[in-house]
Amino acid sequence: MLRSRIRRTLLIGGGTIAAAVAGSAVALQKSVEVDPRPSVGKKKAARHKPVPIGDDGLPDLVTYGRRADVMAFADALAERRGLDPAWVRAALEQSRFVPNVARFIMPPPAGTAKNWAAYRARFVEPIRIRAGVAFWRANERWLAVAEELYGVPPEIVVGIVGVESIYGRQMGTFRVIDALATLSFDFPVGRKDRSGFFRDELEHWFVLCNSEGVDPLAWKGSYAGAIGMAQFMPSSFNKYAVDL
Repeated sequence: MLRSRIRRTLLIGGGTIAAAVAGSAVALQKSVEVDPRPSVGKKKAARHKPVPIGDDGLPDLVTYGRRADVMAFADALAERRGLDPAWVRAALEQSRFVPNVARFIMPPPAGTAKNWAAYRARFVEPIRIRAGVAFWRANERWLAVAEELYGVPPEIVVGIVGVESIYGRQMGTFRVIDALATLSFDFPVGRKDRSGFFRDELEHWFVLCNSEGVDPLAWKGSYAGAIGMAQFMPSSFNKYAVDL
């Protein structure tokens, strides 16, 4: 049976609702958010320093190549999930360490004041409001179905999609595999180490790509590896997405 467009369009920006609604409660908690508190009294494990290859015209990016720890992760992942080891290895060999990913995941300096008025102004503004009205009208049928199935009011779904991606207009510019690999294997020192969380998300990324039959190097998302209109992490998509 052909796959429903619901799952695929959530990722590439089409007008889908059901999968976003199924995980809307998770989206509210934002699995992409990480603990901003630095670890205290714990000695940091040694980090592997990426080795630049300097042959791709991108001096600020380096591939993970055949780094031993990355390939060991690839083999273990493939065995756990029943995936082709060569496929997983080939993708991770081409994944890249991205300095901006490591920089963006860091919390703001201690003592940085939060300005609610400025934050609100980013989201409650004419462009996003007009886009939200258009999105609601275009997807009214699916919003009604989703509310009936899951009990989530349409305004919640419309609000989440608007905040996360301006209704598919801004879904991220980082290759998902690069973001997740960077945070899995070279999580920056200076905050609580979440590399385990991101290794789990990287594993879910391969599971998702395998189930959808797509290239793990192709899709783009946020600097933390969130994807699609609702900016779900791969594990949330695998857990909550539905076909209708």
